[in-house]
Amino acid sequence: MSTNIPQDNNGRVAWSLNFENKFQSLAESLGFGADETKSLLDDSRMMRFVILSSQVSSVFSKTCTAFKNEMLGGVGEGITEPQIPVYQPPTPPEHVRANILERLSNALQRAKLHPNFNQTIAEQLMYATIETPQKSFDDAKPKAAATALVGGVIRLDWTKSKFDGIYIDSQRGNETEWKRLDFDMRSPYEDERPLSEIGKPEQRRYRLIYFIDNKTVGMWSDTINIAATP
Repeated sequence: MSTNIPQDNNGRVAWSLNFENKFQSLAESLGFGADETKSLLDDSRMMRFVILSSQVSSVFSKTCTAFKNEMLGGVGEGITEPQIPVYQPPTPPEHVRANILERLSNALQRAKLHPNFNQTIAEQLMYATIETPQKSFDDAKPKAAATALVGGVIRLDWTKSKFDGIYIDSQRGNETEWKRLDFDMRSPYEDERPLSEIGKPEQRRYRLIYFIDNKTVGMWSDTINIAATP
């Protein structure tokens, strides 16, 4: 994976907005033709779209889960008719081929090698920022807390920091091997699996690890032990 583009999703969104604002006026002086410039701008827009779409979908999924729990179990504070969630995705840009990061990174490298490239242009294209060595995430370790809710549901509250999200492994009852339960991009996460035996509590264990671009980084969290109750 290239290091020319920020690694975290929020950084990439900010980078894309800046790129689309600055690159068009600089492209010709750096040797890029009109068609190349348009293609790179389309790539930038699509990168931002897929990131925002993923984030919006994650939030909507959690909103739907909360709505379901409120409708089935009732809510306090005098609320008797929770609002039905409405999904509002971002508007899709012009479609492009896959491998966006490589094309954008190659364009930045090409721009850097052009005779007209200078410190001012580097700052305009955020090159001074993106060439800063990336922080090592080798010791990154998620922190999380578990809460037992009614109906066997377990809520995991975790700290996102600068990562895309977490993978969640689980064991239940007498299981001794970790199994991939799910991934999450926005805290909290709710494990809604039904109890193995209806009406009988069961022990559950969880471990979490961060990911960036679907690749795990850092270390597993401490094992979280909790009893799921009816």
